[in-house]
Amino acid sequence: MTNSRFAFRWPTATLVVGLAVAVTWGIFVAGTTRPVRAQPKKPAAKAATADILTETDIIDQVSGSLGRSVKYMAGVQIRDGSPMDGAWDDCNAPNAMAILSIMGLGHVPGRGPYADVLERAKKYILRTQQDSGLFRSKRIPGSGPMYSHGLTTLCMAEMYGMDPDPELEQAVRKAVDLIVRCQSKRGGWRYQPNPSTQDVSVTVMQVVALRAANNAEIPVPQKTIDNAVKYIKSCAHPKGGFGYTGPSQGPHTTAAGILSLQLLGHYNDPTVIKALDHMAKVPVKWGKSGGVTYFYYFHYYAIQGNYQAGGKYWNQWHPQVREMFLEKQNEDGSWDVPTGMSEQASVVGRNKVYWTAMASLVLEVYMHYLPAYQR
Repeated sequence: MTNSRFAFRWPTATLVVGLAVAVTWGIFVAGTTRPVRAQPKKPAAKAATADILTETDIIDQVSGSLGRSVKYMAGVQIRDGSPMDGAWDDCNAPNAMAILSIMGLGHVPGRGPYADVLERAKKYILRTQQDSGLFRSKRIPGSGPMYSHGLTTLCMAEMYGMDPDPELEQAVRKAVDLIVRCQSKRGGWRYQPNPSTQDVSVTVMQVVALRAANNAEIPVPQKTIDNAVKYIKSCAHPKGGFGYTGPSQGPHTTAAGILSLQLLGHYNDPTVIKALDHMAKVPVKWGKSGGVTYFYYFHYYAIQGNYQAGGKYWNQWHPQVREMFLEKQNEDGSWDVPTGMSEQASVVGRNKVYWTAMASLVLEVYMHYLPAYQR
């Protein structure tokens, strides 16, 4: 594998984790430290003073919520390091999401109250890696293992950035090599570990994994990145948005396409701006709205994309999303999936840890601990 690097550099995990402590005490919202106005629950001629939230207020709200969610996820982990709270407990996807959300609150491997939880989960995932580099747990989604592989590679790369364990490094290198080998001629990836076809959903997960690996000083060929950019742009709709395998405007693939190009350095690309404008029309609602049927998938990518964009996109989006997720959290710290969502029919989606981890990662955009999602 070539040692060529991305043409641009992102902050390393060590730097970001160190800086994040300061950020949690004085969060920079859309590049400013001014108070953020919360979304009113009902129209009013004049906003009340109580509707103005300072950055400290926001962090207090979010931190309390995330503390409960992390405690819930840690509490349902079983001895082998996998989560047990729903269908397919021994699948890597919910486990990787849970690890990411625990680290996303600032907990690191090797120390602190969740050191043992992270260590058990790490060992469980490492046991699932095949000689080819593929992370393949006992159970995988019926469509194939590559989405879960990208997610698991992201998780292990973020962990390696915080814990320079040689075993982790070797695992991430092998996982990245597999991703590079499985890229299609058009520049994308799909569910099976071969280069025959591609879609935006699986492609974006590999892109996020490659960014995390790069942050952790694992080399990624520039050609792989360039080809990924070309493929994602080929799925852009002229009026704004991204499709699943070609130009379209679906909300889920639009959110995923936006974030993937941003993470590859194309923040101000016209296709990204048009897609952001299109996505801004999707109503923020607990349940079906604006074509959203995979609720957590959409919001996971949408809030990250709006955060990366900053400005009006972030300021108009995040108050509504934050209030919605805080309001819908269960007393035990978990979240449910809204009624009628396609996620209810998904085998992985029926795992409550998966939903809770996804919801936690949505709120953790305020914390900035995970380097892969830094601006």
